This record gives sequence, structure tokens and C-alpha cells, in this order.
Amino acid sequence: MAAREVLVLPSSLRRADRIAAALREQLRAYGVASHLVLPVNPLAALAHLGRGKRIAHWCTVNITSPDKPPGTVRLPAQMIGENPVWTVTDVDAVSGRGPFVLDLIARYVHPILRVQLLASSSRADDAVDVNLVVRISVSVIGKMVGSFAMVGVTSDPIAAELFAMALADEDLAVNRAVVGPWEDRVIQRATELELGVRIPQDLSISLAGEISQPAREAVERIVRRFGVGLS
Repeated sequence: MAAREVLVLPSSLRRADRIAAALREQLRAYGVASHLVLPVNPLAALAHLGRGKRIAHWCTVNITSPDKPPGTVRLPAQMIGENPVWTVTDVDAVSGRGPFVLDLIARYVHPILRVQLLASSSRADDAVDVNLVVRISVSVIGKMVGSFAMVGVTSDPIAAELFAMALADEDLAVNRAVVGPWEDRVIQRATELELGVRIPQDLSISLAGEISQPAREAVERIVRRFGVGLS
């Protein structure tokens, strides 16, 4: 893999992720190299381990959160370095199960640690904490809303998570009660770690180009879910 490639991490964890494919095509058009990175399959990793082989190069790095003892996390070596990490979230593909943005990096930890994370009573916090090691440069979040595609781009991972959660709520019944996005534990942990915006007033929405009135109304409806309006 060449140096300074954009590492594209799809929330769908699929090689055929449609938004990741479209993003990489655009990057290619601008002469920017990219590399699609998928998590190591835990069963495959354990099978190879039993035969004394490995299917990935791993790097153990320190992780220090303000309210926990220092620890370590083991991640693919290609994710530890200067290559920018971009996340891609196709909400249609992951809505209802995740991951979205803030819990995505944790899917890439070594399979043994991944099992430990899943068994932890503080797994939401532990998953977000991994973002202290791998910083997300850009997040692209998209979903079909009615007859059109809505796509958001941000360099703030908390804003990206909020937008993904708000888009996912489009699939819920109108009368279904849901926890507000700012009350979600993943968002709360991320704000505690100061990974991005901390209050709705820190956020602003910019629309790219001319959009139809129905599309504008849809955007307004969605961003109101996390306390932001359009100017």
C-alpha cells in the first residue's frame, strides 16, 4: 500500500459498500489514492492463529482516557500512521444495528480484544475510547430519503454520529418514542472525551448547491432531531 493513501472504512463492513465505491471513484478522479479497509474476520483470524499463521499485521498502541487507567489496544498497523482515515456510513445498510461512526473503529481491533469488548459491561464507552488512538479525518454519511439521496460530509465525528442517528430515525414509526441523540451513551462518552462538538450550538449545517424545496424540508426535519436549524 502506498504512503499517504486515504483509508476508507465502511460502516457496512462490506467490500461492495455503495457509498464507499462512489467516494473512492471521486477521489480517483481527483488523483487521490485510497484503500478500502475491512476488519479482519474473527473466525478466520482464530483459525490462522491455530495454525501458527497471521492474516494481518498488528500494532499495539497505548490508549489513555481521562477517567480510566492507561491501557493498550491492538489495531491493524496500516491504521496507525499518517494515512488519513475516512469513515463511510450507508445508513440504509446499517440502520437498526450499526455501527455508525464513533463505534466503527472498535470493529477493527484485534479479534481477541474485539471479543473482550463485546463481553464488557462498558462496551459502549470502550468502543468510543478507541477513537483516542485513531482519529477520523472525514466522515461521509448517506441515506435514501424518499426519492432522493441525502449525503452529509463532516470532519467532526460527533456531528457525523448525530447525523447518522437522525437519518436512521427516518425509518421509525412516527409514533415511536426514541431517546434523543444527545442522550445516547455513545454521544455522551464522545463529548466527555472531547472528540468533537459538545452542544447543539456548536453545530452548523451548510447546504451544497441548489436543492429542491422538498429536499430542504427533509433536511430541516432531520437536523432538528439533534437541535440544529437551517439559516
